Amino acid sequence: MILNLKRQDAGIFPHLFRTMHIDRKRVFVDTLKWDIPHDGKHEVDQYDTDAAEYLILQDSSTQQHLGSVRLLPTTGSHMLADVFPMLCEGPVPRGPAVSEITRLVVSPEVPRRDRLATRNALARSMIEYGIMCGIERYTAVCEMGFLTQLLAAGWRIDPLGLPRNIAGSLIGAVLIHVEADSIAKTSAGWRHPGPALRLEQHRPMIAA
Repeated sequence: MILNLKRQDAGIFPHLFRTMHIDRKRVFVDTLKWDIPHDGKHEVDQYDTDAAEYLILQDSSTQQHLGSVRLLPTTGSHMLADVFPMLCEGPVPRGPAVSEITRLVVSPEVPRRDRLATRNALARSMIEYGIMCGIERYTAVCEMGFLTQLLAAGWRIDPLGLPRNIAGSLIGAVLIHVEADSIAKTSAGWRHPGPALRLEQHRPMIAA
């Protein structure tokens, strides 16, 4: 199952967060060659703050990161508004019912035969999280290769503008609607069998 964690939970799950940031560096810097800050082993950016939430698939035996996605509230600083506003033909979508999807990653340690299943579990957990938490829309910035896959997911997705060539990559921004029937509308290629998200009461209770 996939855990919904906040940045403050890094102290409770140190190995999980550490391996997530190692995997992000391996995928986004080493493989995809993104020009983003890193310390040589971990990829952590200015949006990994207390405002960030994470949906993380954890290996039940090793407690290691297998896949994750970061969710950012759009009422504050976030990537689309700060870095890529030029991808929107109109105003950047913002509000308490709008969250931004960033840093969706599947660990290189996941066998090739299981990689799509991991992606699909993360995708379903995003929809489940949105429905439970009152998120009506997600924004996302994607390279064209992944954007083409995303548009085939079966959900209601609106482009926010025409894709642009940025630093040698064709990149676009989209708005993903979270609706009561989004899970039912998920296409076969993106479908995950059964619920994916597990909410845990792992933070200490404090008596008044």
